[in-house]
This record gives sequence, structure tokens and C-alpha cells, in this order.
Amino acid sequence: MVLQILFLGPSNLLEPKASFAQMSQKLIVSPIVKTLVFSKVPEKVRDWIDRVSRDWRFRRIIPAHFAAPVNVSRSDFLAAFAFLDDLLDERYATRPSLSSLFTSLMGKAASYFPPDDMKTLSSLDQFLVSVGAVKKTVSGRKR
Repeated sequence: MVLQILFLGPSNLLEPKASFAQMSQKLIVSPIVKTLVFSKVPEKVRDWIDRVSRDWRFRRIIPAHFAAPVNVSRSDFLAAFAFLDDLLDERYATRPSLSSLFTSLMGKAASYFPPDDMKTLSSLDQFLVSVGAVKKTVSGRKR
């Protein structure tokens, strides 16, 4: 059920181990929120992430739909939003960013989702863009 909620139709509901392994034991941004919301305004999300990571001294996060609280570090938080670097254009990405620093140290594993699991969600995004219900990614490189 969790994979159904996160992806709207993961590639293999009968054998979900690979999908679970990709997301377990790390902080992630929901694929739905990432695809349908954050990808549309990556500059605003990056500004918010940089402010939160700079100004707040947190040790735990309470996620919207999972067990809480989750013990996380600042670098865990930034790594969850590493996908923003792929969406931002070079002009914006050259600005010093805490998430860029932590992403280079931790890799992008926290923000990667298996392409097969993303098919339904990506198709939905393309449909919503085609009918004008949501914006295309408003800046940066194409996904």
C-alpha cells in the first residue's frame, strides 16, 4: 500500500522488495509531491530548504504520513532534496547551496526513484501539463 500511495502504481506490487530497498532507511520527498509540485517551482523550494537548513537546529522531523518522529541530520534533510539540482538551471545552480555540498558528500540516492516505479506518475504529470492543469517545470533542465 505504501508504494501505491507514493507512486500511484509502482512497477511490481507483487515483488516490491527492490522499490522498498531504494527508499528504506532514508529521508525522501514523496514522489508525488516531488513530481507534481516541487518540480514546478524548484527555485522557491531550494530557497526554503536552504533557509530551513541554515536557520533551524533540528534533530528530528515529523513526516506527514509515516511513523514519527524521525531522527535526521541536516545532511539527511538536504540529501532528500538533492533532486532540485537537476531541475535548476546553471544560473541558479551556481549560487552556493548547502544542498549541493551535502549532495556531493552523500550522493543522490535519497532522491532517486526507480524509473519503472515512476511511469504512472510521470504519465499523469505529462497529462496534467498537456491539459493545462499544472505548469511544466518552470526552470532548469528538462526531466
